[in-house]
Amino acid sequence: MKKILLLIFCAFFINPPVTNAEDMDLQEMDSQARAQSPASGSILFRRNAEEYRQLSDAEKQEIEARRQNAIKIRKQQEEMMRRQAQEEARRRAEQEAAKRAAEALKPITLYGNQLKIYALVNGDPITSSDMQSHINAFIMMHGIPYNAQTKQMITTKVLQNAIDDKLKIQEAKKNHISVSQAEVNNALRRFEKGSGMKPGQLKMILDQAKVSSKVWSTQVIADIAWNKLISSKAHSVANVSENDINKALGNIKDDMKVQKFMLSEIVVNKKDAKGINELAQTLRKDPRFELYAMQFSQSPSAKNGGHLGWVTKGQLPATLESAALKLKEGGISNPIAYGNDYYILKLEKIFNPATDTKSLPTRMQIKEMLMNKRLEEYANKYLQNLRSHALIEKKV
Repeated sequence: MKKILLLIFCAFFINPPVTNAEDMDLQEMDSQARAQSPASGSILFRRNAEEYRQLSDAEKQEIEARRQNAIKIRKQQEEMMRRQAQEEARRRAEQEAAKRAAEALKPITLYGNQLKIYALVNGDPITSSDMQSHINAFIMMHGIPYNAQTKQMITTKVLQNAIDDKLKIQEAKKNHISVSQAEVNNALRRFEKGSGMKPGQLKMILDQAKVSSKVWSTQVIADIAWNKLISSKAHSVANVSENDINKALGNIKDDMKVQKFMLSEIVVNKKDAKGINELAQTLRKDPRFELYAMQFSQSPSAKNGGHLGWVTKGQLPATLESAALKLKEGGISNPIAYGNDYYILKLEKIFNPATDTKSLPTRMQIKEMLMNKRLEEYANKYLQNLRSHALIEKKV
């Protein structure tokens, strides 16, 4: 047998036959068969092209079957390797993204822990230590990194919140409204429960995030005191009559007869809009438009996550409506300069009365909506009045 193999080898390489299409196919089959099983006793390994032509149909079918099987196995191996490579690339990308996210969300330190005064609110200071805790609480709660693109907007938002907390607590004291430690503790326990934390776990998380427990508690006190204050003063404002409900219901019915758009907005004053273009780009990658609106928008709609609800065509200023009409559902606009502000719009839905249907709210739902709207309007006006009459000195 070894002599026969040697003779065949010599015959091919000393006097190679003229290569035709059938010979080329045979060479390919030989290569594939060897790749599949180099040590096998395949007919291909023992016959030259002439002998192959003399094989029976059954033997040729056997060779073809082995060739097809070799091709199949090779393709399976290539596909498996491709998927493995894709999975490895995806895993590495996720690890890198997680690493970058963790680095971006690390707690910050302001001024190397040196104490500075950021602002005075009617003589009551907000220190750099307070601001550091407020910013770290913001990062912890919202998962928005503090970097070159977001630094100015986060600082502006956090400082305004800190000022408002001071104003709320000061106004509550003027109106002899106090908050007990028991109320604060109950609020903290509700927060832990709502966040899926174990009792007492919040303090550990705050420590890890470099958030002062005192600053966190002050925010809780401000919220409780403000709710008490508004409830005590806005009782008559929140009364909703049957006529109010009927009028609102009629307006809703009329509104459902015209085309409208469900929009959300982020509004930033031009003087605070250094990173507005980067914000618009971020919003196209990050689906949390509502979160960004709540934190960065300077419009009253920020408390509702920027939601404007259904807007009838013709209600918006032409500049804003033109930009909104160019969007597809889910689309986000570029920053739009209008007046003293920049607007970023998101088109949530389009309502066409000819093809779409929408159920009417119940009378109870309308009543609750009107009550909440009036309370919110009253609270906003009250806070705005406090801001305008307060002595606020920003130092940094």
